[in-house]
Amino acid sequence: MIESEADLLVALQGVSKSVSKALASGKAVVKALEKLDSPKTLERQDYLDDAISVLKTADLKSFGCDAQQKEIIRSLEDRLHKLRVTAHQTLIVGIGNAVQNPAHLRVICDNPLVIYVHPLTLEVQFNQMKSTWTYAHEPLQTVSLDPGEIMDAHKMLLETFRASRVDSQHFWEILKMAYEMVLIKKSIPAGSSIDIVELLPPLAWIWPNQVAMKKTPASLPRYLLAYQLQKLRTDGLLSHKGWRLELGTATGGSTRQKSNVLFVPMGHSEGQYYLSLCFKQA
Repeated sequence: MIESEADLLVALQGVSKSVSKALASGKAVVKALEKLDSPKTLERQDYLDDAISVLKTADLKSFGCDAQQKEIIRSLEDRLHKLRVTAHQTLIVGIGNAVQNPAHLRVICDNPLVIYVHPLTLEVQFNQMKSTWTYAHEPLQTVSLDPGEIMDAHKMLLETFRASRVDSQHFWEILKMAYEMVLIKKSIPAGSSIDIVELLPPLAWIWPNQVAMKKTPASLPRYLLAYQLQKLRTDGLLSHKGWRLELGTATGGSTRQKSNVLFVPMGHSEGQYYLSLCFKQA
C-alpha cells in the first residue's frame, strides 16, 4: 500500500516511464519489421541489418515475444550472412569481368570490402546497399552495388580526371604561383612553409581547365591536388628550374583533422598525409 502522496507520484512516474520505454521499443521494432513485408524486401541487406540491430536492443518480454525474438534474430542473421557472401562474390566477379587489365584490380580489404581499380578505390557498404569511389581518401561518387553501375561511374570519373588534369611541368608553374599568392596574402617571406590546404582557393582561380570542372569552384578539388602532387613526384619534378618543392609530413595528432591535411597516394594502398608545403631554392 502506497501511503503518501509523494510516494504515489513517484510510483506513477516510474510506471509511466517503464511503459513509455517499452512502447517506444515496440514502435522501433514495428517500424523496422514492417519494411520486411515481401520476398523482395527480404533481399535488402540494409533492411535486414536495421531489423537485427533493433531486435537485439529491444526488450519484448512485456509483449510476450521474447522467444520469437531470439529465433527471428538468428534467422535474419543467417539470411544476411548468405546475402552478403553472394553480393561479395557477385561484386568482385562483375568488376573483374569489366576490368580490361587484371593488374589494375586488387582487393585491398575483405571486411569491409575495399577494391582498388587503378587509379581509384571502391569502398563498399553492404549494410547501406551502396559503394563509393574515392581517390586519396576523398569521396568522389556514391553508387549502388551493381557492378555495371559501379564501372560506368569509374569510367566517367576517369574521364573527369583526364579532362581536369594538367601536365606536371605546367602544374609545377601553377603550384608555385599559387604558393606565392598565399605568401603575399599572409605577408611572409619566400621559402616559408604554408598549410597545404591554403593552396586550394588560389589554385581554383588560376587552374587552366575550368571548362572540364564545369564551373570555377571556391577551392580546387582536394583529390585533384593530391593526384597532381603524386604525378609530380612520379615525373621527377619535385626539383625544377632551380627550386625544390618540399612537402611537410603530417604526424601524430595533425592527421586527426583530415580537413587540414592532404593524403597523397603512392601505389594502390600506400601513401602519406601532408600538412605543409614550401618552395626553396635548390
